[in-house]
Parts: sequence; structure tokens; C-alpha cells
Amino acid sequence: MKLISLFLLISWFCLPGGRTGFAASNRPELSWTERVISEVELLAVERSNASLDLNTCREILARLNNKEAFYIRQDIRQGRELKVPRDFNAYRDWTPMPARLPEKLCGPKLILVVKDIAFIGWYESGVLVGDSQACTGVSGQDTRAGFYRVEEKDAEHTSSSYPNDFGSPAWMPFSLRIYEAVWIHAGNVFGAHCSHGCVILPVEKAEALFRWAEPGTPVLVSEQALTVEQ
Repeated sequence: MKLISLFLLISWFCLPGGRTGFAASNRPELSWTERVISEVELLAVERSNASLDLNTCREILARLNNKEAFYIRQDIRQGRELKVPRDFNAYRDWTPMPARLPEKLCGPKLILVVKDIAFIGWYESGVLVGDSQACTGVSGQDTRAGFYRVEEKDAEHTSSSYPNDFGSPAWMPFSLRIYEAVWIHAGNVFGAHCSHGCVILPVEKAEALFRWAEPGTPVLVSEQALTVEQ
């Protein structure tokens, strides 16, 4: 067996530290600042470019800040600092995921979870066809890096391990089990690490992935380096 470490470019996985930075492609037009932004400012963006309506701007902020748009609205109302693009238009089709995978990973289908940037992408023949911000496990309940496959699909899954806020078994719709009791499923995404180990996506993205994936689809959970045995 030969161990091959396929290191993705560091710009795919990290944003520079501090209060300003550049996003995945490291191009100047994709720069952002960390600051408070108001609904009034977003409306001004909409007025200057009709294609950047309020919901589109919120979704751009959601992807950049690893949250759902619902939590972005809360953050704006409460005056919390967010990563804010200097140019919203440049972020319309932005993703931190690689558009194409190394040749060794170019199978018919592959799901890639990258913990450092809390994003997930799904690929056909090595080409990105869908992606989403995601939440992985908190410290002490980390999502385990490794190579897995979709073991089970359950559109109406409920947790056998964790209750919801009302004490009932937690609902985990559009679930794909990848190992043990760890699933990729829909839920609340309010930060990069907010789960008990599962990979959580906003519901629309989780449904899209659920319908695209099939039992046996390979799943790679990566820290920064992709390690594959052949």
C-alpha cells in the first residue's frame, strides 16, 4: 500500500488571521473586512445593483460567515461584527471549495467535507457541482477525519443520541450516515463547529445533497490535507 498525501492549496482552506483578510482565491476583489453592517447599507447595495437584492446579500454574508441567513439577520439587528465583502458582486458565485479535485480523487461521485473552513462540496468526476457552508463537531466531539461512504439514507431521521430543545429525539432530516452515529443532515448552522459530531447543512442544501447522493457514495472528511491510500 502506498500512502499519497494530496495537499490542497492553502488558499482553499484558510483565511488570514486578524481583522481583515482575503477569501479562498486570494484575489483582491474577494477581500473582506470584519465590521458591523446595517440593513440600510444592504439596501443601498441593492439600489446600486438590482441583482444584489437583500436576500442575495444575506446569503453571501451567510456563506462567508459560516452561518445560515437567519442568524445573519439576527447579527445585523444586534450590531454584531461580521466578515463583510468589500465588493458584494465579486462574491455572487464565491466558494472556498476547489472547483476541481486532484486526479486521484476524480471518481464518479465524491462528497468532500473540509473542517478548517466548515464547508462541504459534492463532485462529479472531480468537478464541483454543489456546495454549502456546514457545521462540524465541537471540541471534544470532533467530526473524525477519514474516508467513508454513505452507509444509509433517511429523509426523516431522528437522533437516537440527542434530544431537541423540548426533550424529544432531535429531528435530522435529509440524513446521510457516514460512520457510526455520525450523519450529514439538515439543521441549524450558526458557526463552524456547532454539532455533536455530525455535519450539519442548511435545509435546502441538505435536501439537494440528499437527492444527489446514493448509498456507497464516497465521503472524504479532511482537516487540510487529503490523504488517500492506494
